[in-house]
Amino acid sequence: MKNNKKIYEGENAIKSFLLPKNFGLTSIVELPEKLNPFKKDKVRIFVKLVHSAPLGNIKSLPSYVMLKNINKKEILKIKNLIEYSSGNTALSLTVLSQYFGISRMHAIITPDVPEHKQRLLQLVGTNLLISHGPACPDVFADFGGVYDAKRLGKRKGWHNLNQYVNPGNEESSMEYIGKELWYQFGKKLSIFVSTIGTAGTITGAGGYLKNKNRKIKVIGTAIKKGSSIPGPRGEVAIHKLGIDWKKVVDEVVLMTSRPAFEKSLALLRLGLFVGPSTGMQLAALLDKLKEYKKKNKLRELKNKDGEIICCFLACDSMAPYVDEYFENLPKSFFPKVKSIK
Repeated sequence: MKNNKKIYEGENAIKSFLLPKNFGLTSIVELPEKLNPFKKDKVRIFVKLVHSAPLGNIKSLPSYVMLKNINKKEILKIKNLIEYSSGNTALSLTVLSQYFGISRMHAIITPDVPEHKQRLLQLVGTNLLISHGPACPDVFADFGGVYDAKRLGKRKGWHNLNQYVNPGNEESSMEYIGKELWYQFGKKLSIFVSTIGTAGTITGAGGYLKNKNRKIKVIGTAIKKGSSIPGPRGEVAIHKLGIDWKKVVDEVVLMTSRPAFEKSLALLRLGLFVGPSTGMQLAALLDKLKEYKKKNKLRELKNKDGEIICCFLACDSMAPYVDEYFENLPKSFFPKVKSIK
């Protein structure tokens, strides 16, 4: 980078552009009163736009750190990377791995992954392998996609990072989300909200914040049984993860599809182009604030300025999920297509 003017030059310019340490702080934006019904209670709600980093998704952070942490001698032997992922981790690893000398990225997916998501991965060069195991397998089970990735990763010239237990997952969120939030808010922060997917984000960032201020409440969100939201895990699957999120999370809010897509739609129509997992966090936060107010507990969350500062994360954009919005929300949410008379 030249003279701090965000100019990346030379043969390694793109790699330098993609380095998390070169992103700079991701922006934090406060929501207006129309999306914050608790404004009069001195509640302020913010979203940290982590998806504004290169590659457009939060998983670019752990993907880079996990690759960086591979032993230098070992990485020279790797020609094929393999991971159980149908979304942002697979996309990010496909792009980033080439800058570490790894020529091919293979993603194990299940048959239920929509064709448009498969095409997105193929677009960036991901090789897809179909597993007929469960969509959200136990990460320690001896069957399913996570197991298949571990098994195939033992082949000569192959490597499985296994994001579900890889320390780099938690490390990246501590470094690039937790530290940033503390720098941007400090002791003013009252509530931190994140989804529980691999649990790396909420454990890394939430753990860092808790170490700085034990009073910060960490709220996790998971999918209520019977619903489907891209990215996070369901209420049963979160108990089959390899990262110990329970040491950090104060409360888990179970969410259904409708409010997740509805809040995401409200955010993107205001100009914050975020996906359904971001809407899920906002919906969960509003539910908890409503509960706290009803139980007269809001005052317990106020900082020294008398405010309740809440922050959730924008994990990716709505772009990969356009079809799902129309599947999960009534037609009345969308303008009609009319012919010119």
